[in-house]
Amino acid sequence: MVQRFGSIKKGEEDSHFPLMFPMESNLLKLHREDEKRDSRRAIEAIHICLLTIDGYLTDTEYDLEPFISEENQALAEGLLMSFDPFSNEEIRTILKESKRLDSAEQLEAYYEEPVKCLLRIERSIEMWLKARGTDGYFQYIEDLMGDTVKTDTRMEYMVLGDMTEN
Repeated sequence: MVQRFGSIKKGEEDSHFPLMFPMESNLLKLHREDEKRDSRRAIEAIHICLLTIDGYLTDTEYDLEPFISEENQALAEGLLMSFDPFSNEEIRTILKESKRLDSAEQLEAYYEEPVKCLLRIERSIEMWLKARGTDGYFQYIEDLMGDTVKTDTRMEYMVLGDMTEN
């Protein structure tokens, strides 16, 4: 996916904040709800999301069942709810009005930013996992943005603006 979409370098996250914030907010909310949803499960969830996106783009159906656990599935669903029109009805409704996801090229363009963000978050999780252990990433984002993340269970999302313009 890095070869196909590129990546976000450390220190260049600010311009990707509009999508990264709902992704990380959802992860943090889900971790707060159940601490078994730790950094390792978050990495697995990112891989599930990346395979889901690849499936959309290549019209491939992956059998992810052997790799799904209650914890990584909840985190993957939370991530997908932050950007994916096939997982989030509200996003689908907004994008349906613009009719911008009806070709392979449009789908690939839509998923470029989410893939880059997922890959950057994965690298961050790996770094904090090594530095602070299985809860390292969640300790970090709690310290960084915990005060701004609501304590409710509503999943946040972002609709990429350039996809809704005609």
